[in-house]
Amino acid sequence: MSAQQFIAVRFVHFNGLAARFKAFALMGELRSEPWKATGLIFSKHLGTGGGNGFSIWPDWKTYAFLGLWEKEEDAQKFFQQDARWLRFIELSDSIQGWDALPWKGHGTWNHQQPFEFAENAVPWEGPVAVITRASIKRSQALKFWMNVPSSSRGIQKQAGLIFAKGVGELPILEQATFSLWENTAALDVFAYRSRAHAPMIKKTRQFQWYSEEMFVRMKVIQIHGFKSSLSIG
Repeated sequence: MSAQQFIAVRFVHFNGLAARFKAFALMGELRSEPWKATGLIFSKHLGTGGGNGFSIWPDWKTYAFLGLWEKEEDAQKFFQQDARWLRFIELSDSIQGWDALPWKGHGTWNHQQPFEFAENAVPWEGPVAVITRASIKRSQALKFWMNVPSSSRGIQKQAGLIFAKGVGELPILEQATFSLWENTAALDVFAYRSRAHAPMIKKTRQFQWYSEEMFVRMKVIQIHGFKSSLSIG
């Protein structure tokens, strides 16, 4: 039996204009030369939204990294030894994030579905993280962004939420949200019963905002840098 895929999400924070400028320059470099490492299946280096994380304006002091590896050992080696990663984080003030295993999901990201999910996903009692990602149709971009503020206010006030932030590859059109929850019960209350989230789902179906979308739930096995009293494992 092959090793289970391993997911790492990191938010890297930068203080000072010089560090932020260099981090932005590295982002441009990565767009033309993607990450490469042993066992790395899929990766994204992303900008983040300003304000509470869901603004159309960027957060120049925070960048996000998503990596999917064939196994945990490959990820550990990358974070310890990859020269470009070390060059990037040496500019940083702090790093937060989580390590996880694929659990449930559907859809594609840039026409790829790299995550392997069990056919019969077993229950998970620990923390859970979520990726919701979409390519927004150009014709629907204005209508989509007019509806984001009310939805984002809902998630930030949700019980059981540890962290959530909007991220993206391209301004306006390529957007995602990474969120971390205490458990699936808290996530499900927001996803299926929240007064702020339900209208957004209804409008998504009504207006067909997206040309492509992905939804992934992951089982969190380690939390880095976030205040949490949770016991994992």
